[in-house]
Amino acid sequence: MDKIEALRLRNPDALIRSIGGRLRAQRLAKGWTQKQLAERAGISVSTLKLMEHEGKGSLQRLAKVAVCLDIDGELRSLFADRSSYKSLDEVERTLRKRAPRRQKPTQQSPNP
Repeated sequence: MDKIEALRLRNPDALIRSIGGRLRAQRLAKGWTQKQLAERAGISVSTLKLMEHEGKGSLQRLAKVAVCLDIDGELRSLFADRSSYKSLDEVERTLRKRAPRRQKPTQQSPNP
């Protein structure tokens, strides 16, 4: 992939349209109509059309369609935890530590 194409895909609008196009391609590869996929996913045909053509739709609906198309594994891997630790000590070091409490300055009473 050239650099221009890579930069174009970094655009959020282009990204969601690309995802919509991939959904459409997966649906067509299975030989399903929009109506068939919408019924299987439990969403309206108009919602599916918006997803495929404009990339618009909720994450919940995207997940439903992905499960029906059997591509939910790709979504799962997209948000998988990629960190790996060699020991429990390393995990504990990454946990957030509280800062020590600040001591309030003591008020001194005026000398009579």
